[in-house]
Amino acid sequence: MADITTNIQNSINQTGLNTNVKQTGQIFKKQPQPNTKDTIARDKLDLENVDKFINKVMNELSGAKTKNQTNKILQMVKDTKIAPNLANDIQNVAKLIENDESIQNNPALKDLALKLKEFLKPIADIKTATLNEQVRNSGVMLEGNLKEALNPQKLPSSINKLLFDIKNLSNNDLLDKILTLSKNENLNDNDSFLKLKEILKNEETALLKTLNNSNIKGLLTDVNKLDNISKFLSKFQTNIENSGDKVKLYVDKLQDFVSKLDNKINSLNTNEKLNQISGFSSNFKDLKIALKDIQNTLKSLNNIGDEINLIKSFDNLLDGSSSNLQFKLQSAARRLSASLTFIDNNASDASNKLKEIKHISNQLKIASNDIMNIEKNNIDVAKIISSDIKSTLLSIQEKSAGLNNSSQINQISEKMLSQIEIHQMVSSIGGGIQTYLPYIWDGVDGGSIAFKQGKRDRYYAQIDLNFKQYGKVNIMVGLIDKKYIDISITTAQKSLKNIIFNEAKELKSSISKLGLIVSNFNLKVLSKNEIAAKFKDFSGLEFGFDKKA
Repeated sequence: MADITTNIQNSINQTGLNTNVKQTGQIFKKQPQPNTKDTIARDKLDLENVDKFINKVMNELSGAKTKNQTNKILQMVKDTKIAPNLANDIQNVAKLIENDESIQNNPALKDLALKLKEFLKPIADIKTATLNEQVRNSGVMLEGNLKEALNPQKLPSSINKLLFDIKNLSNNDLLDKILTLSKNENLNDNDSFLKLKEILKNEETALLKTLNNSNIKGLLTDVNKLDNISKFLSKFQTNIENSGDKVKLYVDKLQDFVSKLDNKINSLNTNEKLNQISGFSSNFKDLKIALKDIQNTLKSLNNIGDEINLIKSFDNLLDGSSSNLQFKLQSAARRLSASLTFIDNNASDASNKLKEIKHISNQLKIASNDIMNIEKNNIDVAKIISSDIKSTLLSIQEKSAGLNNSSQINQISEKMLSQIEIHQMVSSIGGGIQTYLPYIWDGVDGGSIAFKQGKRDRYYAQIDLNFKQYGKVNIMVGLIDKKYIDISITTAQKSLKNIIFNEAKELKSSISKLGLIVSNFNLKVLSKNEIAAKFKDFSGLEFGFDKKA
């Protein structure tokens, strides 16, 4: 097979597209200038070239035989900017329609222009709920939303959750068995659930056998205990009316558990070969330090004589900061788990897979109660179509024929549609959702946002922004176990880094108020090309975060 990168680059050269765009955000070698016949003709040719480019990419993707080849194509597509500031283009199209003298004779088109304006919201108004809606209506999910709406069978949320959890299993052997079960068309819903329960039980039995034959079984149980204690402490602060006796009793029990765990760790036989592995030795050393830190913290509590100060000090240890007692216990659990992986990887892997099976089994019980609630539903397709930007732009192209500036409106709309389709292509191939920044931000000259789910309750977001004053900025955010936040920010200019650094304390405080813990915060300056190289793969922590930060 010919070199993928060369083929795509040749396609770009032949079509006249420019992927090495300067700060102006121009994609075409000959940037359109309005109100001239020559430029309109060139725009038409450029848009035809965009179609050729997309078709070429699709052909190359169908011929890609390895993940590396696909990633090369995907990166080149991501670098192609047809409409780099799509939010600004949406504003321009709305203004062109509203300012056209013949708009009075076309009320339907006037309504479409109003929808464009309603879609655009200032960045200051961003909120979780509205962000979800903005991404959903940005055009990249149109076909998916329509497919869901036209599907006559709507599953209860508990069953959708079960299917979602199964899809994200890290146990590939178990996943294969479940997929084989799903191909059996002779089973009804009840029988399928019973078979799934049987598969989970058999897998659990095999994993327990591996775990029971391991010398580190007890320590693997201690990992779970550390996790459970951390979760309990998060509820202890708010759900239990603390008294001095209750606090003292719990601290004594916790101190006894940590002390015994420390003794187990110190008496653990680690051979010389294992100690020579840098990953194990450094992690094992950090584990001992973490346990000693917890012991000292608990000891200081026991040295407090009066009840009021004991309760106050205990509550302070459970605050939302990244140095609280819950975080220390969680950190010790992670280090212990990592160390045990080096000692007996099979047992450690079995322990993790058992956690997944327990989670799936619990969700299966909930979903089983909802089998009878599977029903046929008609969803309002018209509502999806009317609120989606891609659908609106397609309607504008259809209805703007009678306007004086219809050619200009159609060309800008076509560029936006092509950019949206590139985002759709990247989303489909990359296994997540990528779209443009669906907000008005005067200080930003275009940007994109992407979301992706990893394994085991890990979620990632990547934000690319081009600031007019500060240049390129890349932000990677990871949410782990629905509680821990990892943040990596890379800027092209030191001045912006300093601004972010000065506001970092307030940022972390705001995150803590949401009940989340910032476990890693990384801020650095890189050139535009270095930023692009560092974040070219969007697959989670191993690509986006510096774990030493």
